[in-house]
Amino acid sequence: MNKRVSRGIAGFMLALAVVFFVYALSHPEGNFPWSNWITYLIYGIYLAVTVLLMIAPFSPGGTEGKPE
Repeated sequence: MNKRVSRGIAGFMLALAVVFFVYALSHPEGNFPWSNWITYLIYGIYLAVTVLLMIAPFSPGGTEGKPE
């Protein structure tokens, strides 16, 4: 996956998180059918994947840009 695709997916995920956050603030009566611990776990995984996609193109040892 190249830098542009990775950043595009991460940007989309970030925008989706912002839209969800705004929706959740305007609808406080909504809730999930499971405990808060599971909800926070899902949020943490989502955040970790988003951050990973943002920094993945900068990881050393990649083959992008190297001649074969």
